[in-house]
Amino acid sequence: MSQIDDLIRDLCPNGVEVRPLGEAADYVRGVTYSKSQEVAVGGIQILRANNITLSNYTLNFDDVRRVSDDVRRRPNQRLCAGDVLISAASGSRVHVGKVAYVAADLDCYFGGFMGVVRARPGVLNRYLFHVLTSVLFEQHVTRSLSTTTINNLNGSIMAAFRLPVPPLEVQGEIVKVLDLFQSLEAELEAELEAELEARRRQYAHYRDSLLTFTDFGERERESGG
Repeated sequence: MSQIDDLIRDLCPNGVEVRPLGEAADYVRGVTYSKSQEVAVGGIQILRANNITLSNYTLNFDDVRRVSDDVRRRPNQRLCAGDVLISAASGSRVHVGKVAYVAADLDCYFGGFMGVVRARPGVLNRYLFHVLTSVLFEQHVTRSLSTTTINNLNGSIMAAFRLPVPPLEVQGEIVKVLDLFQSLEAELEAELEAELEARRRQYAHYRDSLLTFTDFGERERESGG
C-alpha cells in the first residue's frame, strides 16, 4: 500500500476530498411495468435484484424477465459498460444496497426496484463500484433505512452518501489493488470448488464400492441362508 500512501501524500497534501454521491455520480431508477406486460419471448429484457449474485457482486442471467416493447423506457435505463447496478427496493432488507458491476454494454434494461449509479468525470466507474461494496456505503444504507419500514434507496438517500474522492491517479491504483484481491479470491474459489468436486467423486466411488457386495448373495446361498 506504500505506493498509494505516497501518491496521497504527494497529490493530497490537504487530505482527500469527501463529496456527496449526488456530485460524484448520477443515479437512475429503472423501468416500471405491470405483470400483464410480461411476455414469454421477444420484447425487452429486464434485470432485477435476483440477477445480482450477492456473494461476488456480479451479474447472472438465470431468470431474466421480458416485457412488451410497448413498455415505456428511457435510453438511460439501458445498461452500459461501467454502470453499477444496485438493488434499490425490496421486501427483503438484505438485498437492498447490493450492487453488481456491468462490464460491457448489454441489451438489457433494469426494473423499477433497481437503480444504476454512473460516475461523473473525475470519478472512475470501477472505483465507485468498490466504494459501493464497502462498509462505508453499507453503514449509510443501514442508518438511512433504520427509521423507516420501507426499504427504498430513493434519490435523496443516495445523493446524501458521502465518499472519499482522491485524484484519478490514486483511484486507479486503489482499483488495481482491489481488483487483484477479487481476482485471487475468484481463483481460490474455483480451486476449492474443483477440489470439493474431486472429493465428492472420490466419496461416491468408495461409497458405491464399499456398499456393493457382489459376492454377498452367493455366500449367503452357500451357507443355506
